[in-house]
Amino acid sequence: MGSRGVPVENTVCALRRLAPGAALRRPVSPELRVLARALRSCPPAELARARPAPVVAAVLASQVRALDRAMTGLFGAGFPEAARLVRAARFSGRRCGEPLARVKAEPGLRAAALGWAGVTGGRLLVDELRGVPLVPDAEDGRRAAELVVAALLPRADAGDGREILVPRTGPSGSGAGAGGRGLLDVRSVRVGERGFRVDVFADPPVELACGGRSLALRALWWNGLGRVSDDLGHEYLVLAKDPDGTGVVRHWCHPRPAPGARVLRLESAGYRGEHLRLDPAACGTSAEVLVKRELTVRLAA
Repeated sequence: MGSRGVPVENTVCALRRLAPGAALRRPVSPELRVLARALRSCPPAELARARPAPVVAAVLASQVRALDRAMTGLFGAGFPEAARLVRAARFSGRRCGEPLARVKAEPGLRAAALGWAGVTGGRLLVDELRGVPLVPDAEDGRRAAELVVAALLPRADAGDGREILVPRTGPSGSGAGAGGRGLLDVRSVRVGERGFRVDVFADPPVELACGGRSLALRALWWNGLGRVSDDLGHEYLVLAKDPDGTGVVRHWCHPRPAPGARVLRLESAGYRGEHLRLDPAACGTSAEVLVKRELTVRLAA
């Protein structure tokens, strides 16, 4: 469940207007609790500037945890820097203690960790190992927001629940880049104990074109819902998305629809496009295609 990432920006927006009945988890670390409060008024792009110290603490801690896992050889294998890190950890003198203190104390392991962190994008960890002052950037702020969202969100309710979908309306809005016809179709809305499940069928276009001696495949596929709200002004959290391979994307949302809500507004997160040339020198490109498309679903009483 949830093979696609939770939309962080939309989750942050939902935290400010959550529907009643939401049961968020409490982050374990103090820095994530500080950032969780900050995100109720601060977008992820500005988090590093607004709360630099908690962002550094949260992101550095996650990078150190990743380093500790990578040193076991069970995580992150497959490239030379990871193999060097595992060898250095295996043959280093110290076998216990905090990972960061251990790495700093052993020159060979420190050098291997620097190479691994540089390749995997652990910029704050690199600066920490080099003794450089840690200054978070916008990407660190976004990563901190992702850590907060992961710590706050409850588990998705996998139960089927009770179907509450009443005859639906058609899609509205413009589908720039995705054709002018209606592409999205709500198949079911089922309410469980802690939330609801929305199944949406997407039928984006696929085109196979002949150009000279080669064929080119142009395709779009849907990224799923990015925002769910109701006619009372409440927002709902998208906990997970799971495409089943048949064109239906299943979403688990939290909490249950608010009492008195009669309409759910489902907004598309956009499409992902790909262009692939089918010849011996095949090459492909892909890009996100933003689509402003909204579906409305009427709920049973």
